[in-house]
Amino acid sequence: MGADSLEADARGWAGDVSALLALPALWVDREPREIANGLLSVLFGVLRLDSAFARFVDAGGDALEVWRPAGSRPPRELARMLQRVAARGAGIVVAGSEPGEVASRRVVALPVALPWESGVVVVSASRPGFPTADERQLLRAAVGQAAIAIHAAQRLEQEAAARRAAEDALLHLQELLRSLADQVAPELAALARTIHDAGLPDTTAVRDGSPALTDREAEVLRLLAQGLSNKEIAAVLWLSDRTVERHITSMYRKIGVARRSEATAFALRHGVV
Repeated sequence: MGADSLEADARGWAGDVSALLALPALWVDREPREIANGLLSVLFGVLRLDSAFARFVDAGGDALEVWRPAGSRPPRELARMLQRVAARGAGIVVAGSEPGEVASRRVVALPVALPWESGVVVVSASRPGFPTADERQLLRAAVGQAAIAIHAAQRLEQEAAARRAAEDALLHLQELLRSLADQVAPELAALARTIHDAGLPDTTAVRDGSPALTDREAEVLRLLAQGLSNKEIAAVLWLSDRTVERHITSMYRKIGVARRSEATAFALRHGVV
């Protein structure tokens, strides 16, 4: 091999390595399947492949599989190599590399064994001598980059799903609280008005300098003067009979009367009715 050929090979090797080093940047914000398909595209271009298959299995047991050429199943020679890899377990496996073994295509399998990821990548090419030592290194580098990128993408997907679930739960809780508030708001407002009216005296006086009555006492006097009984007054004002009697006793004392007729006359005289 001449010096020019060696220099060209070296330049090609350097270019392939540079392309592999750039892969993580190209795979940022990509979905796991996009990364796996991108890996096969890179391997086809760098290694001049005839077919390829990749399987990545995350810690939860979910498997991601892609292959080329496209079809309902991986190519037959790759399927056979998958069975062989399962029996071997580790290391690069090359079909046709054993003594006496004949293969129309050179099929190479690289198992993936990482703390968070497992799987296998199988590639084939009909070129004699495939894979070279350099091509094995390129295969290892590309598969390692892809496994890391796929793991990162899967983590991001899981975090995004968890965030969406939390946001949906919070939105559901907010809607539930809003619905509850809409249901109880009228009752709470009415209760607040009743408590205010019953507990806070008003200094408004009956006309013409008469003794000061609270708003509630003035209401009781007005209804009494209209001829309503204690029970009827209690029903109109949403009060108990005992509370109405207490207001009447206080009102009698303030205006200086002892009977309903006298209280009625007082109300008419002072324009309460």
